[in-house]
Amino acid sequence: MKRLYGKVKINENDCIDMNKKFSMNLKYYKTRDILAKADDKKYGIEIIKEEVNGKNKIKEKSAVKYISDNEETIEKLLEILIKNKVTPISANDILRDLRKKAEII
Repeated sequence: MKRLYGKVKINENDCIDMNKKFSMNLKYYKTRDILAKADDKKYGIEIIKEEVNGKNKIKEKSAVKYISDNEETIEKLLEILIKNKVTPISANDILRDLRKKAEII
């Protein structure tokens, strides 16, 4: 089960390297394994990127399951990801680093 938590839009004004017209929509989902046992880590995060670059449409997705059994922790992680406009390609690395820094969450 997944629920949309937030979304952001990125365009050429957000990226120094981009000089073409493009737009990118990022959607952040809180996921939950409804079949998980009571003491299992049942919450995760999914990020979907939808990019329009000229006539090309590109969709990319990253899902990280079983991050925590605490819904508040997942929501704090999602807030950090949304604030920093994290894309699917870097989500795993960033989540791994954030897990090491419990004081950030």
